[in-house]
Amino acid sequence: MKVAGSTYDELVALRSKTVFERAKLAAASGDRSRLDMTAAHVLSLLERFPALYREAWVTPSNKASRFACDGFEISDGWAGLVDRLSARLSADPSCHVWQLKEKFGRLAVYFDDDESVPRDPRLDAEMETALDEAADESMRTCEVCGEPGTRDKRGYLVGVRCGPCEQLDEISATCKSIAERLEGMDLAAFAASEFVQDAIRMELLCLGHAAACQPPASRARLPGIGWERLEQFKEARAIKGIPVEELWRFASEEALVLGRKLR
Repeated sequence: MKVAGSTYDELVALRSKTVFERAKLAAASGDRSRLDMTAAHVLSLLERFPALYREAWVTPSNKASRFACDGFEISDGWAGLVDRLSARLSADPSCHVWQLKEKFGRLAVYFDDDESVPRDPRLDAEMETALDEAADESMRTCEVCGEPGTRDKRGYLVGVRCGPCEQLDEISATCKSIAERLEGMDLAAFAASEFVQDAIRMELLCLGHAAACQPPASRARLPGIGWERLEQFKEARAIKGIPVEELWRFASEEALVLGRKLR
């Protein structure tokens, strides 16, 4: 689970807390990234499988496990399959999770075995089967929402997305591109540059088509976004008619807010 914080000092303070403490704070604040596992899912897993995830109560340090430092390094779409996997893995009391993350669009789990507990070869075989089945399921499950997805290379990274969530990533990337195009500009400079205005209008066209691809379930997961307005941008005629001042306001203000909501 990623850690939220508005300042460097806040980030340092949060990083010094255990995974369990961070999850409790996130649950109380309701603050999360679209790409995080929800605090409710994190706390449910920790409550039901405390031995398997015992590192969640270890204070992070250079010698601590990756799980103690970063917790569940996956998005919420894989919470269900991790829940089912945890139920199977917890049958072996000798193991606990040292790291759990997405790696090349596939669920990867690493353990630190307790050598003081006798091993059962039968359980070892069952654990290997459970891990393989969960990894196979992850490669066809959207990391973000849990719907059927496709594992593919996107930019420099490999991930699993369904169509709507891939379009949300596109909206987020477009908002970042808009911010980069406006860097160092004010309204006067923007109004004087037809080239930048046309570039922003093309970005809005991309936003509109991506928004139009969002089904009701996807929109319900992100209720704070004006989907109907964004969808209007798919019409080139509507974009051309936007006054320069309104275009500037959306690009310099609303696009930044939209980008933050989709991180």
